[in-house]
Amino acid sequence: MNNAIITKINDKKDWLGRQTWIVPACFGFSCFLTALSVVLLWLRGFDGMRKEWLFSVGADIFCMAVCAMLCFSATLNLKARNADTHVFVTLLTTNAFALFLDESSWLVQGNPSFRTANLIINVLFYMIGSVLIYLFWEYIRRALRLNDKPMRIADAFVTAMLYPSLLLSLINIVYPLFFEVDENGVYSRAAQWDVSQVYLAITMTVVIIAIAFSKASKTDRFVAVSFIAIPLVNQIITVNVFGLSTQYAAMTVSIVLIYGVLFAEREKTLASTEMELGVATKIQADMLPGTFPFLPDRTEFDLYASMTPAKEVGGDFYDFFMVDESRLALVIADVSGKGIPAALFMMASKILIKNTVMTGKSPGEVLRAVNNQICENNREEMFVTVWLGILDLDDGTLITANAGHEYPIIKNPGGDFELLKTKHSFVVGGMPGIKYKETKLTLQPDSKLLVYTDGVPEAENEASQQYGYEKFLSVLNKNKEGTPEKLIEAVRDNVSGFMQDQPQFDDLTMLCVHYKGK
Repeated sequence: MNNAIITKINDKKDWLGRQTWIVPACFGFSCFLTALSVVLLWLRGFDGMRKEWLFSVGADIFCMAVCAMLCFSATLNLKARNADTHVFVTLLTTNAFALFLDESSWLVQGNPSFRTANLIINVLFYMIGSVLIYLFWEYIRRALRLNDKPMRIADAFVTAMLYPSLLLSLINIVYPLFFEVDENGVYSRAAQWDVSQVYLAITMTVVIIAIAFSKASKTDRFVAVSFIAIPLVNQIITVNVFGLSTQYAAMTVSIVLIYGVLFAEREKTLASTEMELGVATKIQADMLPGTFPFLPDRTEFDLYASMTPAKEVGGDFYDFFMVDESRLALVIADVSGKGIPAALFMMASKILIKNTVMTGKSPGEVLRAVNNQICENNREEMFVTVWLGILDLDDGTLITANAGHEYPIIKNPGGDFELLKTKHSFVVGGMPGIKYKETKLTLQPDSKLLVYTDGVPEAENEASQQYGYEKFLSVLNKNKEGTPEKLIEAVRDNVSGFMQDQPQFDDLTMLCVHYKGK
């Protein structure tokens, strides 16, 4: 389906949101840095350390522990593991690494044996500082969820400024631009040290201006600007105090405050939305027939169906009902898109199809009438693929119409399951005035028919390999003597094993009927 394919491509582009290893990796690395910093301080001891150095080292270790604890909280909230969370924990871990480098620089200060180490540590320290500022901006942008013109201009500026800032930091390996480390292993600021603070000062100023002119609410703008100002105020206070390096501790405070105010409020909204989605899920489930066996007094057939949505609510649906005493209607459909819009469109389509079938029209006539009704007021240009069949239980005559849906799978008595390639027509809701072709066949007693949505053959594993029809038919044929319920359960379990830990992208919907005859 076109909309589903587009959504899938866009979903794959969000690489960061799909990396489930980021949160535990960041937590583990933050814990490692915190523990290592304590060990290094213990090995170094406190001899020869000035009071302002001790204060900076203590603040570094404390803030590293805070970063580790916040990463740990992210590991507990599985539902919140998305791109925003991954940016947050990456920012925390980068900040923890900057704090670790800051502590390490003071621990080796004045030791000639560690002169080279002191040089490398401080080069990394300045480089990580630039990366941290960039991630901090990315964090703010995601927190406010803005992409208007001021924010785009600010984003381009912050990104463009990052690369020369990194290059200037690297120059210090061969030329003392920002700092120098003498033969005694003593770090000191160079004459051009002020240049190292330009990226922070200009970037934060640009970000504050962009937020002030953005379309965010007054509350969000005030909170963001206030907390962004914390690193700037710290810079002004400590710029002339050598040995008091608390800029990354100030950055930690700013990160935590913005998270607590902006993201905590969003969590409350999310909790409310989840509750409403829970109600919507129940309503949708109640819309689908779920009582099995269906009409247990009727011995001519047995059927079973299931729908497993990819989200809380889905766009797939199935239906089955008696048209009259001898005719059974079977429906399976797949709405374009996902979520609430697809669910609403699904409910409307299901009601229209059933009501039109009950007027006595044939499957092709039903789809034509429903298509025209949907096209009358379809401003969102949504569509639905439908397979509709009406089975005469007296003689096994099955008349079907296929509106762009998957081919059904059939098993004749004594044979195997195979694709039944019937006539296809255009989707429902795509264009008014479409005529839908019909296919007529006769089911022999002990025949089985299975219809499904594309979520089954197109299910993917971590290697982006699709489940496919070969595996699908193989599982069915291994269980071909099973009841409709057992057949669907076997396929569903096999698809789940194939996908393993890969998130389910599309709804999995199947309907199977076993025609036994009179």
